[in-house]
Amino acid sequence: MDDKPEPEIIPPSGTKRAVPPPEIEPSLDEVGPLEQDEWPIIVTLIYKPIRNNRGEDVREISLREPRAGDINRYGNPIRVNQDGDVLIDERKMSYMIAALSGVLPPFIEEMDPRDWNSCAYRLRRFFLPDPAAW
Repeated sequence: MDDKPEPEIIPPSGTKRAVPPPEIEPSLDEVGPLEQDEWPIIVTLIYKPIRNNRGEDVREISLREPRAGDINRYGNPIRVNQDGDVLIDERKMSYMIAALSGVLPPFIEEMDPRDWNSCAYRLRRFFLPDPAAW
């Protein structure tokens, strides 16, 4: 291996500075297992409260852990297309949020879109296959 000096970047001002070394991400062995979510997952509704089944305004939603039976009843709300993009099926996800929170679907449909997406993205990874099992 040659002991060449690191290339220099010359900013427009004319001063010289060395290029920082690249950061190396730790391996999976160094990081350890992912943290497990504790159930229920609580999602704060930041933008707009919704009504619950008792007609009360609520500012947070409590989501229980999904099970295979939920997918059987409401469908899998997440798909991976042929390009590897993860897609959310909005209708199925709305029904899944309703089922996991115990709040009726018409009240879930009243959510602010940003709050709805907060719920959907918190749940997204639980409906994806784990490549470790392949």
